Amino acid sequence: DMGYGVDLYPPTPYTAVKVPVFSFEKLHGVDTHLGPEMKSTGEVLGIGKTLEEAMFKGLVAAGYNMERRGGVLFTVRDSDKPEIVDVAKKYASLGLNLYATKGTARVLARAGLSAIVIHKISESSDNVATLIESGMVRYIVSTSVRGRDPAKESMQIRALAVRLGIPCLTAIDTATAVADSIRSRYSEENTELVDIAIMRRSRSKLHFSKMHSCGKDDLYFDGFEQDIVSPESLSIMLGDRHFGVGGYGVVMICPSDTADAYMRLFNTDGSEGLMSASAVACAGKYLYESGRTDGRKSMIIDTQSGTRKIEVFTRHGEVIYGEVNLGVPMFNPAAIPVTLPGDRVMGRVVDIGERTFCVTCVSMGSPHCVIFCDDLERIDMDKIGPLVERAPIFPLRSNVEFVRVVDESTLSMRIWERGDGETMASGSGACASAVAAVENGFCSRVGMIRVIQNGGDMMVDYSGDEVILHCKVRKVFDGVVDI
Repeated sequence: DMGYGVDLYPPTPYTAVKVPVFSFEKLHGVDTHLGPEMKSTGEVLGIGKTLEEAMFKGLVAAGYNMERRGGVLFTVRDSDKPEIVDVAKKYASLGLNLYATKGTARVLARAGLSAIVIHKISESSDNVATLIESGMVRYIVSTSVRGRDPAKESMQIRALAVRLGIPCLTAIDTATAVADSIRSRYSEENTELVDIAIMRRSRSKLHFSKMHSCGKDDLYFDGFEQDIVSPESLSIMLGDRHFGVGGYGVVMICPSDTADAYMRLFNTDGSEGLMSASAVACAGKYLYESGRTDGRKSMIIDTQSGTRKIEVFTRHGEVIYGEVNLGVPMFNPAAIPVTLPGDRVMGRVVDIGERTFCVTCVSMGSPHCVIFCDDLERIDMDKIGPLVERAPIFPLRSNVEFVRVVDESTLSMRIWERGDGETMASGSGACASAVAAVENGFCSRVGMIRVIQNGGDMMVDYSGDEVILHCKVRKVFDGVVDI
């Protein structure tokens, strides 16, 4: 009615979120619990392609640390207890430890959530305050009654949070927003930098192909004909298997001055990968079928870790198979990189966390840590995978292969890929496992080595100095997405 109807303006390609900024550390004696009175000393603006991206940017700009480890303390008033369960479930799903005062803990327990019970300040010397001071808590959800009496326990908790710089969330919807932002997988490295002077006026239509090799699927974007802004955040947005197209990441196929194409790979968490052999095979399929090689079945693709040669094989004009030359494997610890001493890390026993592993480290253009074991199916990948991936001995993190030797020409493998978690298959991981098996004397260097994975089998040739991967490739569909 006032002239601001949707008919006057096209739909915006952005979502914008304004987040208040508080300076409670400068306002002594003021309860941080929010009410109708104005307490903010400013505000920030987060702009993104989605609400989750905009919310994350706004919260970070407002001073939230957005930690993904440690614990969260719940102490809420009775009227908020029916709503706290859903919020607590979100924090628990992030792997955060739950702490709660007695009443709140009882509510969580009835919902099947295990929370460590914490005494109030008045009940014990080992209490909420000592927990907060211990550094084990990264967030506090405190919705107890606000007031001006500094003797009130709820106000003491919130004042302590301010002094220690711990985010204290005093409303259920704020606690929910923070949890959703952390769960969204956005980080300061994978959000789009929006220049407000040259913002897009309408959504862009981006064409892509979804392809896979043995279930390791990615979304492939042609960078020859379309400009892709922030592929890091695109990987977060579209890779989600519930709210996006689904895939382990985004692959950009771009022009190159020295090769048929330059390939960039972005993982599920938005980080940029150095190399993926199966992605190279799929990129070769795309280049051949789109006519960019003028019918040539041999091509060269540049990656972040160097040039890779690929040969594609066709049936009725469709590429069904790829043969990728990954070059000579590297064992020098500095080249992998791994900080262990010696010329090689081959069958080395190391302590990581509170566990002991026998590891072999090799680079196939990206770091790989191969662990041979007999109980492959019983490994808790969600715990062991990230433990090894982020071990201090791997300064750039590492892909982790758990391998069982079937016979001298057959391996069974599960892989935890850095940035993606456990995946159905990995070409580079299959090659690293085969190389490690040969170098440790488990497999013969003569002939092909079959690597069995959850998504299917790949064949690796390590009979010479170079490693060659043989894998099937398949296009699932072509699509268009509005960004």
